[in-house]
Amino acid sequence: MKTIFKLGVVVLCMLVLMTGQMLGDTAPMRGSGAGQITGVTPGPNGVEITAVGHGNATQLGRFSRSETILLNPSTGTFTGTITFVAANRDELYCTFEGAFTSQTTATGVYTFTGGTGRFKNASGEADFNISQSDQVNFTFNFRGLIATEE
Repeated sequence: MKTIFKLGVVVLCMLVLMTGQMLGDTAPMRGSGAGQITGVTPGPNGVEITAVGHGNATQLGRFSRSETILLNPSTGTFTGTITFVAANRDELYCTFEGAFTSQTTATGVYTFTGGTGRFKNASGEADFNISQSDQVNFTFNFRGLIATEE
C-alpha cells in the first residue's frame, strides 16, 4: 500500500512539472498608468484612435506604450492593439477588446500575443479598466496572468 501511494505521489509530481514546462513560467501581471489620445480618424468601419501612455507594471517595470483602437461609436465597443516597451526595452504585444460602461469609463480584456526578448512567446490575459478625465487624457489599470517561455 505504501509503495502504491509513493508511486502515485511521484506520478503526480511529474505531471505538475511537465505541465509547468509546457505552459512556461506563469506569473501575475498587474499595472497602472496614464495616457493621452494623439489622433482620431473617422472611417467606414468606425473611429480609429491612436494613443500613447506610460506606467509601471509587474513583469515590465516602468513602461511606455503605444496603441491603436477601433471604436464602434454606435455600440461603444472597441478592439485594438498595444505595444508595451518594458524598462529593459523588451516589447510585449497584446490585442484587446472592450466596451464603454459609462461616458468616461470602459472595461475589457488584454490578450498577450508575444513580443521581443523575454516576451517572445508571451501569452495570457489581463482585465483592464480605463477612466477618462477629459477628451484627451485617461488613466488605466490592469490585472491578470502572463506566461513566458525562457
